[in-house]
Amino acid sequence: MLKEQVEALLQENIILKRAVGIQHERQKESEERNQELQHLKQMVTQYQEQLRTLEGKRSIGDFSNEQAMKEKEKGERERLQATACWIRFLPVYSLFQHMSLSQLRPKKLERCIRQQGLTGNSYKLLHGDFREMSKMTKEANARPVNFSHDIVQRVQPFHDHSIKKYVLQRFLDIKEASMDLKPSSLKKDKNCLV
Repeated sequence: MLKEQVEALLQENIILKRAVGIQHERQKESEERNQELQHLKQMVTQYQEQLRTLEGKRSIGDFSNEQAMKEKEKGERERLQATACWIRFLPVYSLFQHMSLSQLRPKKLERCIRQQGLTGNSYKLLHGDFREMSKMTKEANARPVNFSHDIVQRVQPFHDHSIKKYVLQRFLDIKEASMDLKPSSLKKDKNCLV
């Protein structure tokens, strides 16, 4: 009994380690984006300082120097505006990428799978099936142990439930459909190529 509880705790520990690893990777990505954003902000402040120094130098020079400075300032302003545009665009772009990877793409894949006739649990952002999985594990651990070779119901109750509910049912549906196709029941149809 104690050994089984230790094994269950080890399994939960493995799952938690995976979740922490995934969270750590996401945090690293977020930190990299923040560092890139800070770098771009520093560039903007540098450009602003250069712009101020150029404006100060402009008042000293003559008309030709003033024209050259205006051209230079114009180029600097254009670069500054482009950088500012990128700084505004970068968070929107990263937000869209995050939404695409975490919400839009899984929902699109789920819709395609459902169109093919496969059923299953719907996609849930962040926690997924973790709540149901932990609930079923607690229920399985609360029941007494059956002395048989069928330990899947005890060790992985969620996976056993999912296989029985979705995979085996689909397999039986396909088997019944193939058994209904007897040569005598087939009719020749003009849409049929055979």
